[in-house]
Amino acid sequence: MVKETSTTESTLQKVEANTSTAAQDNSNSSQPSYVSKAELKELEYRLSTKAANSSGGKTGLLWIVTLIALGAAGFSGYTAFQNQQKLAAINNDYANAQSKITDSINRIEQSANLLETAQHNNAALQQSTTTLTQNYQSLAQTVNSLISAQQAQGKSVSELSDKIDTFQSRNPYDWQLAEAYFLVNNAQAKAVFEKDIKAAVWMLTQADELLVGIEDEKVVALRETISEDISTLKNIAQVDMRGLGLDLDRAYDNVDKLVLEGYSDPKVREAAMVKAEQTTENLADWKENLLNSANQFASRFVEIRRRNAEAATEFLTPEQDLYLRENIKTRILLAKADLSHGDKESMQSNLNAAVGLINTYFDTDSLVVKNTIEMLDTLSKSEITIKTPDVLQSAGAFSTYAREHLLGRGK
Repeated sequence: MVKETSTTESTLQKVEANTSTAAQDNSNSSQPSYVSKAELKELEYRLSTKAANSSGGKTGLLWIVTLIALGAAGFSGYTAFQNQQKLAAINNDYANAQSKITDSINRIEQSANLLETAQHNNAALQQSTTTLTQNYQSLAQTVNSLISAQQAQGKSVSELSDKIDTFQSRNPYDWQLAEAYFLVNNAQAKAVFEKDIKAAVWMLTQADELLVGIEDEKVVALRETISEDISTLKNIAQVDMRGLGLDLDRAYDNVDKLVLEGYSDPKVREAAMVKAEQTTENLADWKENLLNSANQFASRFVEIRRRNAEAATEFLTPEQDLYLRENIKTRILLAKADLSHGDKESMQSNLNAAVGLINTYFDTDSLVVKNTIEMLDTLSKSEITIKTPDVLQSAGAFSTYAREHLLGRGK
Protein backbone atom coordinates (compact mmCIF):
# COMPACT_ATOMS: atom_id res chain seq x y z
CA MET A 1 0.00 0.00 0.00
CA VAL A 2 2.80 2.28 0.87
CA LYS A 3 4.50 1.32 -2.41
CA GLU A 4 1.45 2.18 -4.53
CA THR A 5 1.05 5.52 -2.76
CA SER A 6 4.62 6.48 -3.49
CA THR A 7 4.23 5.39 -7.08
CA THR A 8 1.10 7.45 -7.48
CA GLU A 9 2.69 10.48 -5.97
CA SER A 10 5.64 10.15 -8.24
CA THR A 11 3.32 9.88 -11.17
CA LEU A 12 1.39 12.95 -10.05
CA GLN A 13 4.58 14.87 -9.65
CA LYS A 14 5.58 13.84 -13.15
CA VAL A 15 2.21 14.93 -14.48
CA GLU A 16 2.42 18.27 -12.70
CA ALA A 17 5.96 18.73 -13.89
CA ASN A 18 4.95 17.92 -17.44
CA THR A 19 1.96 20.24 -17.16
CA SER A 20 4.03 23.18 -15.97
CA THR A 21 6.72 22.41 -18.48
CA ALA A 22 4.10 22.21 -21.26
CA ALA A 23 2.67 25.56 -20.15
CA GLN A 24 6.11 27.20 -20.25
CA ASP A 25 7.29 25.57 -23.50
CA ASN A 26 3.99 26.02 -25.30
CA SER A 27 5.31 29.05 -27.10
CA ASN A 28 9.04 28.25 -27.13
CA SER A 29 9.50 24.53 -27.94
CA SER A 30 8.52 22.98 -31.19
CA GLN A 31 8.65 19.39 -29.64
CA PRO A 32 7.07 19.56 -26.02
CA SER A 33 7.19 16.58 -23.60
CA TYR A 34 3.77 15.22 -22.48
CA VAL A 35 2.24 12.21 -20.65
CA SER A 36 1.27 9.38 -22.89
CA LYS A 37 -2.27 7.96 -22.88
CA ALA A 38 -1.08 4.64 -21.52
CA GLU A 39 0.43 6.37 -18.48
CA LEU A 40 -2.76 8.40 -17.94
CA LYS A 41 -4.91 5.29 -18.07
CA GLU A 42 -2.62 3.48 -15.68
CA LEU A 43 -2.66 6.47 -13.33
CA GLU A 44 -6.46 6.70 -13.49
CA TYR A 45 -6.84 3.05 -12.77
CA ARG A 46 -4.59 3.25 -9.73
CA LEU A 47 -6.35 6.33 -8.39
CA SER A 48 -9.76 4.77 -8.75
CA THR A 49 -8.58 1.64 -6.99
CA LYS A 50 -7.01 3.65 -4.27
CA ALA A 51 -10.14 5.72 -3.85
CA ALA A 52 -12.25 2.65 -3.57
CA ASN A 53 -10.04 1.13 -0.91
CA SER A 54 -9.71 4.35 1.07
CA SER A 55 -12.01 4.75 4.03
CA GLY A 56 -11.74 8.47 4.50
CA GLY A 57 -13.62 11.16 2.48
CA LYS A 58 -10.68 13.46 2.50
CA THR A 59 -8.59 10.96 0.78
CA GLY A 60 -11.32 10.45 -1.96
CA LEU A 61 -11.63 14.17 -2.48
CA LEU A 62 -7.92 14.46 -2.87
CA TRP A 63 -7.94 11.80 -5.47
CA ILE A 64 -10.77 13.46 -7.37
CA VAL A 65 -8.92 16.74 -7.43
CA THR A 66 -5.87 14.92 -8.51
CA LEU A 67 -7.78 13.30 -11.37
CA ILE A 68 -9.21 16.63 -12.45
CA ALA A 69 -5.74 18.17 -12.39
CA LEU A 70 -4.36 15.31 -14.34
CA GLY A 71 -7.15 15.59 -16.97
CA ALA A 72 -6.61 19.35 -17.27
CA ALA A 73 -2.89 18.86 -17.60
CA GLY A 74 -3.39 16.25 -20.30
CA PHE A 75 -5.94 18.40 -22.13
CA SER A 76 -3.65 21.40 -21.92
CA GLY A 77 -0.74 19.43 -23.28
CA TYR A 78 -2.85 17.97 -26.03
CA THR A 79 -4.23 21.41 -26.91
CA ALA A 80 -0.73 22.89 -26.95
CA PHE A 81 0.41 20.10 -29.20
CA GLN A 82 -2.45 20.68 -31.62
CA ASN A 83 -1.77 24.42 -31.62
CA GLN A 84 1.87 23.75 -32.26
CA GLN A 85 0.89 21.49 -35.12
CA LYS A 86 -1.42 24.17 -36.56
CA LEU A 87 1.26 26.85 -36.15
CA ALA A 88 3.78 24.67 -37.91
CA ALA A 89 1.27 24.06 -40.68
CA ILE A 90 0.54 27.82 -40.90
CA ASN A 91 4.27 28.59 -41.03
CA ASN A 92 4.69 25.95 -43.68
CA ASP A 93 1.74 27.39 -45.67
CA TYR A 94 3.17 30.90 -45.26
CA ALA A 95 6.57 29.73 -46.46
CA ASN A 96 4.91 27.96 -49.39
CA ALA A 97 2.84 31.07 -50.17
CA GLN A 98 5.94 33.27 -49.92
CA SER A 99 7.76 30.88 -52.22
CA LYS A 100 4.84 30.93 -54.62
CA ILE A 101 4.75 34.74 -54.53
CA THR A 102 8.48 34.88 -55.25
CA ASP A 103 8.02 32.41 -58.08
CA SER A 104 5.10 34.46 -59.40
CA ILE A 105 7.19 37.66 -59.27
CA ASN A 106 9.99 35.90 -61.11
CA ARG A 107 7.53 34.59 -63.67
CA ILE A 108 6.03 38.09 -64.06
CA GLU A 109 9.49 39.57 -64.60
CA GLN A 110 10.28 36.86 -67.10
CA SER A 111 6.93 37.50 -68.79
CA ALA A 112 7.69 41.26 -68.89
CA ASN A 113 11.09 40.53 -70.47
CA LEU A 114 9.46 38.17 -72.93
CA LEU A 115 6.80 40.81 -73.68
CA GLU A 116 9.44 43.48 -74.32
CA THR A 117 11.39 41.10 -76.53
CA ALA A 118 8.16 40.20 -78.33
CA GLN A 119 7.40 43.91 -78.88
CA HIS A 120 10.86 44.44 -80.41
CA ASN A 121 10.40 41.37 -82.53
CA ASN A 122 6.93 42.57 -83.51
CA ALA A 123 8.30 45.96 -84.65
CA ALA A 124 11.01 44.22 -86.67
CA LEU A 125 8.40 41.85 -88.05
CA GLN A 126 6.16 44.79 -89.06
CA GLN A 127 9.07 46.46 -90.85
CA SER A 128 9.91 43.18 -92.54
CA THR A 129 6.24 42.78 -93.46
CA THR A 130 6.17 46.28 -94.99
CA THR A 131 9.31 45.52 -97.00
CA LEU A 132 7.89 42.20 -98.10
CA THR A 133 4.63 43.92 -99.10
CA GLN A 134 6.49 46.45 -101.23
CA ASN A 135 8.58 43.70 -102.78
CA TYR A 136 5.44 41.72 -103.43
CA GLN A 137 3.75 44.69 -105.12
CA SER A 138 6.83 45.31 -107.26
CA LEU A 139 7.02 41.63 -108.10
CA ALA A 140 3.31 41.62 -108.91
CA GLN A 141 3.78 44.54 -111.32
CA THR A 142 6.71 42.78 -112.94
CA VAL A 143 4.69 39.58 -113.22
CA ASN A 144 1.77 41.49 -114.76
CA SER A 145 4.13 43.12 -117.26
CA LEU A 146 5.58 39.73 -118.14
CA ILE A 147 2.09 38.29 -118.50
CA SER A 148 1.08 41.17 -120.81
CA ALA A 149 4.27 40.75 -122.83
CA GLN A 150 3.69 37.02 -123.02
CA GLN A 151 0.10 37.55 -124.14
CA ALA A 152 1.22 40.05 -126.79
CA GLN A 153 3.94 37.67 -127.94
CA GLY A 154 1.47 34.83 -128.00
CA LYS A 155 -0.88 36.96 -130.10
CA SER A 156 1.94 37.85 -132.48
CA VAL A 157 2.95 34.20 -132.75
CA SER A 158 -0.67 33.27 -133.41
CA GLU A 159 -1.00 35.95 -136.11
CA LEU A 160 2.29 34.88 -137.65
CA SER A 161 1.16 31.27 -137.61
CA ASP A 162 -2.08 32.28 -139.32
CA LYS A 163 -0.14 34.19 -141.95
CA ILE A 164 2.16 31.22 -142.51
CA ASP A 165 -0.86 28.97 -142.91
CA THR A 166 -2.33 31.49 -145.34
CA PHE A 167 0.84 31.68 -147.39
CA GLN A 168 1.16 27.90 -147.39
CA SER A 169 -2.37 27.62 -148.72
CA ARG A 170 -1.70 30.13 -151.47
CA ASN A 171 -1.02 29.41 -155.09
CA PRO A 172 2.74 28.94 -155.67
CA TYR A 173 2.50 31.47 -158.50
CA ASP A 174 1.05 34.22 -156.33
CA TRP A 175 4.41 35.95 -155.85
CA GLN A 176 4.85 36.13 -159.62
CA LEU A 177 1.36 37.53 -160.03
CA ALA A 178 1.96 40.10 -157.29
CA GLU A 179 5.22 41.26 -158.86
CA ALA A 180 3.59 41.47 -162.29
CA TYR A 181 0.80 43.54 -160.73
CA PHE A 182 3.40 45.92 -159.31
CA LEU A 183 5.14 46.29 -162.69
CA VAL A 184 1.86 46.94 -164.52
CA ASN A 185 0.91 49.71 -162.07
CA ASN A 186 4.32 51.36 -162.49
CA ALA A 187 3.96 51.10 -166.27
CA GLN A 188 0.64 52.91 -166.00
CA ALA A 189 2.27 55.76 -164.03
CA LYS A 190 5.17 56.03 -166.47
CA ALA A 191 2.97 56.06 -169.58
CA VAL A 192 0.08 58.25 -168.43
CA PHE A 193 1.71 60.74 -166.08
CA GLU A 194 5.40 60.86 -167.01
CA LYS A 195 4.91 60.18 -170.75
CA ASP A 196 7.84 57.78 -170.63
CA ILE A 197 6.70 55.27 -173.24
CA LYS A 198 9.98 53.39 -173.41
CA ALA A 199 10.03 52.69 -169.66
CA ALA A 200 6.35 51.69 -169.69
CA VAL A 201 6.91 49.19 -172.53
CA TRP A 202 9.89 47.68 -170.70
CA MET A 203 7.87 47.19 -167.47
CA LEU A 204 4.96 45.59 -169.33
CA THR A 205 7.39 43.22 -171.06
CA GLN A 206 8.91 42.20 -167.72
CA ALA A 207 5.44 41.59 -166.24
CA ASP A 208 4.52 39.37 -169.20
CA GLU A 209 7.71 37.33 -168.80
CA LEU A 210 6.85 36.65 -165.14
CA LEU A 211 3.54 35.09 -166.19
CA VAL A 212 5.08 32.72 -168.73
CA GLY A 213 4.29 29.12 -167.86
CA ILE A 214 1.11 29.83 -165.85
CA GLU A 215 -1.72 28.13 -167.72
CA ASP A 216 -4.59 29.51 -165.67
CA GLU A 217 -7.35 30.99 -167.86
CA LYS A 218 -7.51 34.26 -165.93
CA VAL A 219 -3.75 34.67 -166.06
CA VAL A 220 -3.78 34.05 -169.80
CA ALA A 221 -6.42 36.78 -170.11
CA LEU A 222 -4.11 39.12 -168.18
CA ARG A 223 -1.27 38.39 -170.57
CA GLU A 224 -3.55 39.24 -173.49
CA THR A 225 -4.30 42.69 -172.06
CA ILE A 226 -0.58 43.26 -171.42
CA SER A 227 0.20 42.36 -175.04
CA GLU A 228 -2.43 44.80 -176.30
CA ASP A 229 -1.01 47.63 -174.16
CA ILE A 230 2.52 46.96 -175.40
CA SER A 231 1.31 47.12 -179.00
CA THR A 232 -0.59 50.37 -178.34
CA LEU A 233 2.39 52.08 -176.70
CA LYS A 234 4.78 51.03 -179.46
CA ASN A 235 2.53 52.67 -182.06
CA ILE A 236 2.82 56.02 -180.30
CA ALA A 237 5.35 58.41 -181.87
CA GLN A 238 8.42 58.55 -179.68
CA VAL A 239 9.85 61.85 -178.49
CA ASP A 240 13.46 62.09 -177.41
CA MET A 241 12.74 64.06 -174.27
CA ARG A 242 16.22 63.54 -172.89
CA GLY A 243 17.85 64.72 -176.15
CA LEU A 244 15.69 67.85 -176.22
CA GLY A 245 16.63 68.54 -172.61
CA LEU A 246 20.33 68.21 -173.42
CA ASP A 247 19.94 70.68 -176.32
CA LEU A 248 18.34 73.19 -173.97
CA ASP A 249 21.25 72.73 -171.56
CA ARG A 250 23.76 73.55 -174.36
CA ALA A 251 21.79 76.67 -175.31
CA TYR A 252 21.77 77.71 -171.64
CA ASP A 253 25.56 77.36 -171.47
CA ASN A 254 26.01 79.47 -174.64
CA VAL A 255 24.25 82.50 -173.17
CA ASP A 256 27.36 83.66 -171.33
CA LYS A 257 29.35 83.44 -174.60
CA LEU A 258 27.01 85.62 -176.69
CA VAL A 259 28.56 88.85 -178.07
CA LEU A 260 26.63 92.13 -177.90
CA GLU A 261 26.11 93.95 -181.16
CA GLY A 262 28.79 96.67 -181.77
CA TYR A 263 30.76 95.84 -178.61
CA SER A 264 32.69 92.67 -178.92
CA ASP A 265 34.93 93.52 -175.97
CA PRO A 266 33.28 94.08 -172.57
CA LYS A 267 36.08 96.53 -171.57
CA VAL A 268 35.35 98.66 -174.62
CA ARG A 269 31.66 98.72 -173.72
CA GLU A 270 32.48 99.84 -170.22
CA ALA A 271 34.86 102.56 -171.39
CA ALA A 272 32.24 103.93 -173.76
CA MET A 273 29.99 104.62 -170.84
CA VAL A 274 32.65 106.63 -168.94
CA LYS A 275 32.13 110.42 -169.16
CA ALA A 276 34.74 112.38 -171.12
CA GLU A 277 35.22 115.06 -168.52
CA GLN A 278 34.81 114.57 -164.79
CA THR A 279 34.72 117.13 -161.98
CA THR A 280 37.60 117.23 -159.52
CA GLU A 281 37.73 117.71 -155.78
CA ASN A 282 40.26 120.59 -155.89
CA LEU A 283 38.73 123.97 -154.94
CA ALA A 284 41.09 125.76 -157.31
CA ASP A 285 39.31 124.04 -160.23
CA TRP A 286 35.95 125.45 -159.36
CA LYS A 287 35.55 127.24 -162.67
CA GLU A 288 36.26 124.11 -164.70
CA ASN A 289 34.05 122.02 -162.46
CA LEU A 290 31.20 124.47 -162.79
CA LEU A 291 31.57 124.53 -166.56
CA ASN A 292 31.64 120.73 -166.82
CA SER A 293 28.59 120.40 -164.63
CA ALA A 294 26.70 122.92 -166.75
CA ASN A 295 27.63 121.10 -169.93
CA GLN A 296 26.51 117.74 -168.51
CA PHE A 297 23.20 119.23 -167.41
CA ALA A 298 22.65 120.88 -170.77
CA SER A 299 23.48 117.69 -172.62
CA ARG A 300 20.87 115.76 -170.62
CA PHE A 301 18.29 118.56 -170.54
CA VAL A 302 17.01 117.59 -173.97
CA GLU A 303 17.89 114.02 -175.08
CA ILE A 304 16.88 112.38 -178.31
CA ARG A 305 17.13 108.58 -178.68
CA ARG A 306 16.84 106.60 -181.83
CA ARG A 307 14.19 103.89 -181.87
CA ASN A 308 15.91 101.46 -184.20
CA ALA A 309 17.24 98.17 -182.76
CA GLU A 310 20.78 98.74 -183.98
CA ALA A 311 21.32 101.80 -181.74
CA ALA A 312 19.60 100.29 -178.66
CA THR A 313 22.71 98.41 -177.57
CA GLU A 314 24.65 101.61 -177.12
CA PHE A 315 22.72 102.34 -173.95
CA LEU A 316 23.43 98.97 -172.13
CA THR A 317 25.53 99.19 -168.99
CA PRO A 318 27.46 96.18 -167.62
CA GLU A 319 24.71 95.68 -165.06
CA GLN A 320 22.09 95.71 -167.80
CA ASP A 321 24.13 93.22 -169.77
CA LEU A 322 24.13 90.87 -166.76
CA TYR A 323 20.37 91.22 -166.28
CA LEU A 324 19.78 90.61 -169.99
CA ARG A 325 21.71 87.35 -170.01
CA GLU A 326 20.00 86.15 -166.82
CA ASN A 327 16.62 86.90 -168.39
CA ILE A 328 17.50 84.75 -171.42
CA LYS A 329 18.67 81.91 -169.14
CA THR A 330 15.41 82.10 -167.21
CA ARG A 331 13.42 81.72 -170.41
CA ILE A 332 15.41 78.62 -171.36
CA LEU A 333 14.88 77.06 -167.91
CA LEU A 334 11.13 77.69 -168.15
CA ALA A 335 11.12 76.01 -171.57
CA LYS A 336 12.85 72.97 -170.09
CA ALA A 337 10.20 72.74 -167.39
CA ASP A 338 7.48 72.95 -170.06
CA LEU A 339 9.24 70.13 -171.93
CA SER A 340 9.06 67.80 -168.93
CA HIS A 341 5.32 68.57 -168.57
CA GLY A 342 4.60 68.25 -172.28
CA ASP A 343 3.30 71.84 -172.54
CA LYS A 344 4.25 72.66 -176.12
CA GLU A 345 2.64 76.11 -176.32
CA SER A 346 4.33 77.45 -173.20
CA MET A 347 7.67 76.01 -174.32
CA GLN A 348 7.41 77.68 -177.68
CA SER A 349 6.50 81.01 -176.04
CA ASN A 350 9.53 80.97 -173.76
CA LEU A 351 11.94 79.95 -176.52
CA ASN A 352 10.62 82.62 -178.92
CA ALA A 353 11.08 85.27 -176.21
CA ALA A 354 14.69 84.13 -175.70
CA VAL A 355 15.37 84.23 -179.46
CA GLY A 356 13.88 87.73 -179.69
CA LEU A 357 16.19 89.06 -176.95
CA ILE A 358 19.22 87.49 -178.61
CA ASN A 359 18.33 88.97 -182.01
CA THR A 360 17.81 92.42 -180.49
CA TYR A 361 20.89 92.85 -178.35
CA PHE A 362 23.54 90.47 -179.68
CA ASP A 363 25.67 90.29 -182.80
CA THR A 364 23.94 87.92 -185.25
CA ASP A 365 27.12 87.66 -187.30
CA SER A 366 28.83 85.89 -184.37
CA LEU A 367 29.03 82.10 -184.79
CA VAL A 368 28.01 81.42 -181.20
CA VAL A 369 24.95 83.66 -181.57
CA LYS A 370 23.95 81.97 -184.85
CA ASN A 371 24.24 78.45 -183.43
CA THR A 372 22.27 79.38 -180.32
CA ILE A 373 19.45 80.97 -182.32
CA GLU A 374 19.23 77.97 -184.69
CA MET A 375 19.19 75.56 -181.73
CA LEU A 376 16.39 77.44 -179.99
CA ASP A 377 14.36 77.72 -183.23
CA THR A 378 14.65 73.98 -183.81
CA LEU A 379 13.59 73.19 -180.25
CA SER A 380 10.59 75.51 -180.46
CA LYS A 381 9.37 73.66 -183.59
CA SER A 382 9.88 70.18 -182.08
CA GLU A 383 6.86 68.04 -181.30
CA ILE A 384 6.84 67.22 -177.59
CA THR A 385 3.20 66.19 -177.13
CA ILE A 386 2.81 62.45 -176.59
CA LYS A 387 -0.72 61.13 -177.00
CA THR A 388 -0.77 58.33 -174.46
CA PRO A 389 -3.93 56.51 -173.38
CA ASP A 390 -5.64 57.68 -170.21
CA VAL A 391 -5.40 54.21 -168.67
CA LEU A 392 -3.83 50.88 -169.57
CA GLN A 393 -6.18 47.93 -170.03
CA SER A 394 -3.79 45.59 -168.23
CA ALA A 395 -3.79 47.86 -165.12
CA GLY A 396 -7.58 47.64 -164.79
CA ALA A 397 -7.61 43.88 -165.38
CA PHE A 398 -4.86 43.32 -162.80
CA SER A 399 -6.68 45.44 -160.23
CA THR A 400 -9.79 43.28 -160.56
CA TYR A 401 -7.78 40.06 -160.40
CA ALA A 402 -5.84 41.24 -157.33
CA ARG A 403 -9.02 42.10 -155.40
CA GLU A 404 -10.53 38.70 -156.13
CA HIS A 405 -7.54 36.37 -155.86
CA LEU A 406 -4.53 38.06 -154.23
CA LEU A 407 -5.57 40.68 -151.69
CA GLY A 408 -8.48 38.68 -150.30
CA ARG A 409 -6.27 35.73 -149.32
CA GLY A 410 -3.92 37.82 -147.19
CA LYS A 411 -6.66 38.90 -144.82
